[in-house]
Amino acid sequence: MSGSGSSLPAASILCAIAAAAHGASALCPAEDTGLTLPPGFCASIFADDIGHARHLVVAPNGVVYINTRLHRNSGSTEPFPGGFLVALKDTTGSGKADVVERFGETYASGGTGGTGIGMYNGALFAEVDDKIMRFALPAGAIVPPDRGEPVVTGLPVGGDHPMHPFAIDAAGLMYLDVASATNSCQLQNRTARSPGANPCTELKTRGGIWRYDAKRTHQAFSQAERFATGIRNAEGFGIDAAGHRLFVTQHGRDQLQANWPDLYKPEQEATLPAEELLLLTQGGDYGWPECYYDPVQAALVLAPEYGGDGGKRRGVCTRKLAPIAAFPAHWAPDGMAFYKQQQFPAHYRGGVFIAFHGSWDRAPYTQQGYNVVFQPLAGGASGGACEIFADGFAGGQKSPGTALHRPTGIAVAPDGALFVSDDVRGRIYRIEYRGAPGMEGANASFTPCPSAMAPAGPSTLPAL
Repeated sequence: MSGSGSSLPAASILCAIAAAAHGASALCPAEDTGLTLPPGFCASIFADDIGHARHLVVAPNGVVYINTRLHRNSGSTEPFPGGFLVALKDTTGSGKADVVERFGETYASGGTGGTGIGMYNGALFAEVDDKIMRFALPAGAIVPPDRGEPVVTGLPVGGDHPMHPFAIDAAGLMYLDVASATNSCQLQNRTARSPGANPCTELKTRGGIWRYDAKRTHQAFSQAERFATGIRNAEGFGIDAAGHRLFVTQHGRDQLQANWPDLYKPEQEATLPAEELLLLTQGGDYGWPECYYDPVQAALVLAPEYGGDGGKRRGVCTRKLAPIAAFPAHWAPDGMAFYKQQQFPAHYRGGVFIAFHGSWDRAPYTQQGYNVVFQPLAGGASGGACEIFADGFAGGQKSPGTALHRPTGIAVAPDGALFVSDDVRGRIYRIEYRGAPGMEGANASFTPCPSAMAPAGPSTLPAL
């Protein structure tokens, strides 16, 4: 078209102006994902109903690999034939996975699936029950040609937290979560007024991060490879772009008020302790089970099982390592991913996205979480308060029994898109940025997270 005038009718020009003003609303595909995102971002459903999807990773060729797990309420029925590992690929450019292939252990072979999954040096690594397996991927192959080789065997399973998420750094070192078997190492787990085991012998083989060499196979789990301790349940891992700093999320303990009603007010069941983001150091002790993080005092305090008095006494906790960032109690941080790509605005680069699975231990106050947040970082420290990035997964009500979807795994694709998995109905979301450059910087819109010090909110119990 030549000339200085426009051939667009006035109505079309007005529509275009309105579309730009509303950011992503006119730019996104007409697909109802139910998610609320910052302006300029679009969400689509990459795949659906693939099983109880836990963590995921995106290969350099764009294939999305997911580890799924047998749900505790599945009984003896395998929900899907084939293996618990799933490969998804979009071969048409539609933004939807048109290839779905399953591989690995099956229910029929005695498998129950897993959570951890990752890639290193062209191979896929996945938690398979009590092992971490390595699967070679020949050029052009979507799924491995064989059953894989064990990298680490004999991992502890059972108890409250039997999963084994992990991350592999650029040097091929695998950092592996071996979470606690109990809530707070009580002599009688989750029992009112039961004291803590002293010493907590569980810490010999649980409650910390272990390190192995991803380049070797047939390594046996042992106490010798423990890298850090005092971590109740580290579901999310993130390694910075330089590969020098390793971060993990920490699930704070449950049932402070329920088990110690003489020391805590009812509303403190919903507000203590904070969830945590930790900067890992070799040999570091992060406090579990003796300590928990009180966001009001911004300090680790002594747990009641170990002589705590309801939050005043600190004792040995003064010698433990505190988190670099804290989040509201019981949100349950699961998958985590550094954003190292260029597609999203610069604001997001160098920070982490965290998928919060959602709370169950806030009753009778409303449950919270069930979202994806962004946590800015500045080197090895927090870069500011966290932001709600994606919400709406749960649908009308945020609770474990009614949530339509619960975000669990999160991964960044080579093209910069963000993938999020759901372990209720097996939905895989893809989130991309389509906003105009003018929507960045000063014009950006962020929703702050509730403070970790926020009150419990209204009770769901009927008024008397």
